[in-house]
Amino acid sequence: MSKARFFYSLPYLLLASVATLCFWYFGLEAYGIPIFLVLMFLIFALMQDVMPSIPLFMNALFMVSKTDWAIDAIPLYIYLVPVIIIAGIVVHVLRFRTKLFKGGMLVGIVMMFLAMILSSFNAPVVNLNYSFYAAIGLSYAFVYFFYTNSLSGDHREYLIRMFFILGVLISVQTLIYYLRVEDVILALENKTFNLGWGLSNYVATYLIMFIPATFYYAKKTKMNTFFVIVGVFEIVMLIFTLSRGGMIAFAGVLVLLLVYLLKSKGWKYSLINLGLAALIGYAIVMINLEMFTAIYERLRELMLSDTGRIEIWKDALAKYLEHPLFGGGIFARTADVNDYRMYHNTVLHVMATFGTVGLISLLIQIWQMFRIVLKTLDAKTVILAISLVGAHAHGLVDNIYFMPQFMILLFLIIATCENANKLPLSAQAAG
Repeated sequence: MSKARFFYSLPYLLLASVATLCFWYFGLEAYGIPIFLVLMFLIFALMQDVMPSIPLFMNALFMVSKTDWAIDAIPLYIYLVPVIIIAGIVVHVLRFRTKLFKGGMLVGIVMMFLAMILSSFNAPVVNLNYSFYAAIGLSYAFVYFFYTNSLSGDHREYLIRMFFILGVLISVQTLIYYLRVEDVILALENKTFNLGWGLSNYVATYLIMFIPATFYYAKKTKMNTFFVIVGVFEIVMLIFTLSRGGMIAFAGVLVLLLVYLLKSKGWKYSLINLGLAALIGYAIVMINLEMFTAIYERLRELMLSDTGRIEIWKDALAKYLEHPLFGGGIFARTADVNDYRMYHNTVLHVMATFGTVGLISLLIQIWQMFRIVLKTLDAKTVILAISLVGAHAHGLVDNIYFMPQFMILLFLIIATCENANKLPLSAQAAG
């Protein structure tokens, strides 16, 4: 195996995630993240196809073991992240003469940018902090344009393989969290779940997006029993996040995944595997009945509680009606213009902040996303489309869109599929 091919291999993906797990477990992200940043910089500077940077990018998100820093105690490596990434991108663009600002999402991105600018006319104050959050929004688009124009070839299989490994990584982190707590039942009852880099809803969103990759391999490979066991493990860990929105969103995704599994000539084998999964799941519940009872009791108590979301959604509609055309600006949901808060619903958030112009822009973006992903209809695009559906479904009850960690992932999926679409269908089938 050549040195260059190693970065496209399964061992490379495994090594990145195993290293991430170790750095996270021992709280050594102050060393791990700089190492990953240096490797990313070298990939940007030396390789024309920057796909190998994506596993480093994504794994670094799951390396942080704690985030409860005071403002004056934020570690240096956090500030280094944007500096080194931007520096690497600049070097890559200059060396390989990459042409940016081309891509199938261009219209939707430009329209959303205009909606953001126009919304500022209704904002109470436009200050440095306001500009900072606007710049973060622009960074999503910058990541999309860079990767769309810096990838070469069909990397959809590579991306799905990475998703599978990351799904296992996050599930193992979730298991480790509960193995570390003194009283699991008490932790479940009080929902103390926190992986450092994310709380329950964040962790659930990633699992919703990554679990489809396990179903992809459960259908594709001869080792389907192994992937069935992994899938059950991931779903159990999703339940242990205690994210009600995540569970509801995944229930819809699971229906799509079941259709995907059963819609084939080997549907009988898939049905047997689903029966096996049900038996394994039942056994896990029976063996850990006290834990699952605690989860059930917590969910039962909160099932009819909206945890304040309905009032937040009413506020969003009120803000939209107050400024129906351009919205109330980035800080629409707060009296304090230096604080950024969201409306826990993608559509309502866009309506309240960017008005009708923003809503139209959002619909165009979503249409463009699925048009790009599903341009070539095969097993890979179906699985990646289901991942997108899962993210958007969870976005109906939580903060997904406009959150950096999720927007970057969405755009990486689009960029990967968009580059695959440039190849002849025969090359895509081979990839």
